[in-house]
Amino acid sequence: MPTQIIKCKICDGDTTLLLDEQLKIEYHVCSNCHFIYKSTAFHIETEEDEYLRHNNSIEDTGYVNIFLNQIDNFIKDLNIERLVLDFGSGPNPVYKVLLEQHGYQVHDFDPFYNNDLSFKNHQYQLITSNEVPEHFTKPIVEFDLLVSLLEKGGYLLLGTHFRTMNESDFLSWWYRRDVTHISFYSLKTFDYLCQKYGLEIIKHDGKKTILLQKK
Repeated sequence: MPTQIIKCKICDGDTTLLLDEQLKIEYHVCSNCHFIYKSTAFHIETEEDEYLRHNNSIEDTGYVNIFLNQIDNFIKDLNIERLVLDFGSGPNPVYKVLLEQHGYQVHDFDPFYNNDLSFKNHQYQLITSNEVPEHFTKPIVEFDLLVSLLEKGGYLLLGTHFRTMNESDFLSWWYRRDVTHISFYSLKTFDYLCQKYGLEIIKHDGKKTILLQKK
């Protein structure tokens, strides 16, 4: 039996069901904001175990260089002088370490590896969340939180591969194969989030990194 059709987890718009015959997975596709959400019946319970398979450490030069390039291309020119939050920092808070090496004052949070909720007691000039939004099971709840923690004029830097293809091509996209990936965003999804939260798109690379500013 097909999964029941749900409202979009981002904009509450109507969705259609998309069946991945290859992976035997169902997705909900929003016709309004183009967000795609994996049906909850296909969410895994061993999410943390999957993260531990990733070799994301400060010794991994390729991994580190991705973040260094992001700092150079998206952060250095922002004149960040106050608190930074790295949301979803993982088992090894590599990005926090790199930002601190660049002189930023950084707090971090991760629901599995650093679940100290005191990060909510501050306002931030910059919030980064890399390789995290695709794991959001309740994305609008997470965005509610992140925007509430941003100073007026503050920046939200998100790293997640954008869905730039149609639904047919989505069914052959490598990014959907990660069993922990639940939420898939297009630039139109981010346009909707900007309208909802009073944000502005400052810059994006068209692929996987976007910088938003709170008006």
